[in-house]
Amino acid sequence: MEPEKTKRKKRSEPKIQIPLRKPYRQLVPGLILFGACAAFFFHRSSVNDRGLILNGLFHFDPDGADVFYAVLGVLSVGMSVMALLGILRFAKLDPFELVLGAKSLSFPVGRPMSMQVISVPIREIVSVGLQPPESPKSIIVQVRDGNVYWIPSNWLPKEWTVQDLNAALVERLRQQEDESAPPASNARSC
Repeated sequence: MEPEKTKRKKRSEPKIQIPLRKPYRQLVPGLILFGACAAFFFHRSSVNDRGLILNGLFHFDPDGADVFYAVLGVLSVGMSVMALLGILRFAKLDPFELVLGAKSLSFPVGRPMSMQVISVPIREIVSVGLQPPESPKSIIVQVRDGNVYWIPSNWLPKEWTVQDLNAALVERLRQQEDESAPPASNARSC
């Protein structure tokens, strides 16, 4: 009878889930500011009875000034609509979190209008760093295929700093390297 072979279980690290803060604090002031600018420029366009001179280079008669103010109003409406769409897009992203598992890192990437959650295998991560190094505002994750992803510090909850997250990522990278390294061969001595 053969002795039973015991399988050695690998110690699996617990999954770290970090709920991220949605960047409403940056988008709401933009919505308010550009909404107020649009109201101001449309009002100015409707009550204007004077011409406009810009730095002595551009001279508009009263009708031209009305068009100029209306164009600025339309541009302001466009910017406030973009801020509103960004707010709505972030509201739809649920869960908005970073998940650091034993084998992968999942987090949201992209512009507000096209944001999606991606999952990057830990073995595909080439480097992790803080940017700028002097006073970190984000974490950079560089992947083997050449893509570079940013995790802004203002997304992190108050319990997590960029340095804490960077240390956790580096620790997982080192664990992955240790697991994938070939076992040391037994050297025979004479």
